Parts: sequence; structure tokens; C-alpha cells
Amino acid sequence: MSLLEVKDIESGYGRTSILYNINIEIGEGEMVTMVGPNGAGKTTLLRTISGILKVKKGQIIFQGKQLGDLKPNEVVQKGIGYVPQDNNVFPNLTVMENLEMGAYLLSESEFEGKLRDVFERFPILKERKKQRAGTLSGGERQMLAIASSLLLTPKLLMVDEPCGGLAPQVTKEVFSKILDIYKMGTTILWVAERDIESVLNLVSRSYVMESGEITFEGTGEELLSNKKFQELILAK
Repeated sequence: MSLLEVKDIESGYGRTSILYNINIEIGEGEMVTMVGPNGAGKTTLLRTISGILKVKKGQIIFQGKQLGDLKPNEVVQKGIGYVPQDNNVFPNLTVMENLEMGAYLLSESEFEGKLRDVFERFPILKERKKQRAGTLSGGERQMLAIASSLLLTPKLLMVDEPCGGLAPQVTKEVFSKILDIYKMGTTILWVAERDIESVLNLVSRSYVMESGEITFEGTGEELLSNKKFQELILAK
């Protein structure tokens, strides 16, 4: 059964359309990635699904129901979490305060239970809970952003280039955390712009975007053996 269906979507900024006729489908329990050159529209797609950008044409269907013109907080309530690439934590708030912001829909007892789970999964955040988010390392900020989105137990978690600008060892750690989240039953939509070969070896399927359109879909193995993909994305 499809968890998310994006049908013939056109979207963009103001009068300028960035996405044209986008069609993707993600089944429950899949890990799917979006890859493509800078400016292809990958982030725009995630922002559209999350309700930040309005749909100009087409439909977004989640769990069999149209999202329509829902606001971002309403999309979150439906079960879709979104971790942007940038500006994904409140830098002047502590780690704990950031987590409290992410749990705004939970009761106090629910939050306490979820917080235990988060600290078990991200022990570094427990160590840093009184520290301001703006003073964390890049990897720690990314983990905080992911942890905040998990507090509401999303059925679909969308992460936009979670490893951008991170050192290789930190990238491996973030990869590992995302994989753990997936293994716990969360469906993942992952935008990747670096370490693409590693990502393709993890995911179920991948969509390739160019100039606001989907140009290819396949398994990681299919993409890695495709000459056009190698030239466009891997620069081989």
C-alpha cells in the first residue's frame, strides 16, 4: 500500500514554478532517496509535501487522503516529519528547549516517555541537554533536528541532505542514526547530494530529478550502472 503519492505536482515560489508534473510514490516501510544536481528542485519538493509551499497543480495523497492546502503544523499532525537542511534548530534555545518545542502536541507524560526514547537513541543530546543548540557541532545539531522531528512519531520522515558539510566520520554516524530510525519502522524520504553511492546502497529506490522534473527511477543498483546517471550525478 502506498503511504505517500505525489501526482502531477506543480509547485514553486510565487509566480515562478520550479516543479513540473512530478509523480512519486512511496510505500510504507520504504527508504527512498531523491538525487539530482543543485537546483533540480529536490528541496522544493520536500517543502511542498510539508505544506511550506503551496501546490499549484496536482495532488499530494498521504495514507489515502489528500493533504490539500494544509498548513505545515497540520501536515505534521497527519504524520509527516520534515528536517530541513538549514535552520533546523533554534540556536538560542537549549537542547532541551528545542526538544520541548518539537513536542508541542504531546502531554507532559507523553513527552517524558518520548524523551527517554530520544535520549536512548541520541545519548549525546542527553549530555548536552542544557547547552544552547547554536554551540553544538554540525553533527550534533543535525541529530537534534532529527530527534525533535521524531518526538511526534511520524509515519514518514523527510530529511534534506542531512550530511551536508559534515566530516566523514560524523556523516557515518548520521547515516547510522537514520538507518536505525528506518529499522524501527519509520518510512524515510531522503534528499542526498553527497556520499550518493553510499546512500544508494542503503535505500529501497531512488528518484533522479533534473530541472524540476523526475527523469529516472530505479533501485540503487540500477542507478549506479546507468551511464547517464554516472555522468550527471557521479561525474564519472
